[in-house]
Amino acid sequence: MMDEMGSGGRAEEVAHPATVLPGAALTEAQRAEIRALAEKADQLVKASLAENTRIAYGKAWRAWSDWCLGFGLDPTGGGASAGADPSAAADERWLVMHLTALSETRSLSTILLRRAAVVSIRKRLKRPLQLDDTGFEAFLKGLRRTKGARPVRKAALLEPNLRAASLVLTPAVHPQLGDIGHGEGEGRRDLRDMALLLIGFAGGFRRSELAGFDLRDATFSAEGLVLFVGRSKADQERHGAEIGIEAVPGSPLCAVTMLRRWLEARGDGPGALFCRLDRGGNPVADAGGRLLPIDPATIARVVKRAIARTGEEAGEFSAQSLRAGMMTAADQLGVPFEKAMEHGRWKNYASARIYRRHSSLWTGNFTGKLLAGK
Repeated sequence: MMDEMGSGGRAEEVAHPATVLPGAALTEAQRAEIRALAEKADQLVKASLAENTRIAYGKAWRAWSDWCLGFGLDPTGGGASAGADPSAAADERWLVMHLTALSETRSLSTILLRRAAVVSIRKRLKRPLQLDDTGFEAFLKGLRRTKGARPVRKAALLEPNLRAASLVLTPAVHPQLGDIGHGEGEGRRDLRDMALLLIGFAGGFRRSELAGFDLRDATFSAEGLVLFVGRSKADQERHGAEIGIEAVPGSPLCAVTMLRRWLEARGDGPGALFCRLDRGGNPVADAGGRLLPIDPATIARVVKRAIARTGEEAGEFSAQSLRAGMMTAADQLGVPFEKAMEHGRWKNYASARIYRRHSSLWTGNFTGKLLAGK
């Protein structure tokens, strides 16, 4: 079992075109300065943007920087180094080449995000790219024809998936299975993962919200559990929101009961509600004794790992499956759409609709009558 320290934000490798324009060269000092700038990419993005957007822009800029340096080009357009050779400045032609290389392995949405990131950071460096939007639209039109414009949507994680996961992660809550033992570390990890799945599903939480919960954000009451969301993608001004999750006594899928069980295993130390665990399943703390939060990227692995252990194909699932599951299940139960939107903290109707996984296709559907021949 790998630990959960995260990837460290390392820039991904990108394939290079086969040819290099002549005359492009940088000194080693300039290369070092550019690399240092790329490592501070998050600081180049406005704080008004969502945290996930800043992270994505930083990753995109590091990938662009590495790609340019592979050709001896300055990704900043010459703004990072005094006296930089103008022939070494990466211009809009190189950005199109970079995006073309990406198109071999990346989705259309990723290509659009990478372009937006590079354009945004170049503006902040006072070295804007002189973009030909007409030419770029033609480039996108070609990509849509070859790759398609339909977004990739992960499967919704629903009640049957949760019940199956509960059987393998927390068998002690299923007396009919008998005593199926777990090692202490493995059992602690399974308790955390099951609590995370149930809380994520019931609250329709984003992975950043789940990773961001502190122990102090959870309050138990007679009705169930209240979780305080202090920071959210849709709440950039940080007003915060309280989300209630009802207790379902006696149910193996009671999120409130499962969170209590996880907290018993976690201990009462300060820090993250869903803390990071080491290879042995022990909570990881900083030098001051505060438990460190689970990495948001690990939450996707938690979902996939749980689904795989039930015997299902895990490739269609991710952390987004929890949020999609809540919206889809609410729709199936006839919960008013606006109420589900409020619970999931969506601000935009169109965005919320994306998270319903075809549950409404069959409500009032008349195609069966058309084909019944009656």
